[in-house]
Amino acid sequence: MDNDGRADLMIEILKTLQSDTLGIKREITSQGLRLSSIEDHLCGMMTSIYATQSDITNLKDRVDRIDRRLGLTDTEH
Repeated sequence: MDNDGRADLMIEILKTLQSDTLGIKREITSQGLRLSSIEDHLCGMMTSIYATQSDITNLKDRVDRIDRRLGLTDTEH
């Protein structure tokens, strides 16, 4: 194989590697976007959970006040 043939072969190999590398970069970018979306969704779920916990605490406090008004203070929640 002459030098031109070797150079052409190396260029083809490098083009293939470049193409593969570009595909990997695109996949990593896609995975990053998906991860960001999952993180945003998880943040929304945590916010909802905290709001629900707050609502439950408020309801428990309200029931406790009602119990005290009715003289049912021996009831545990």
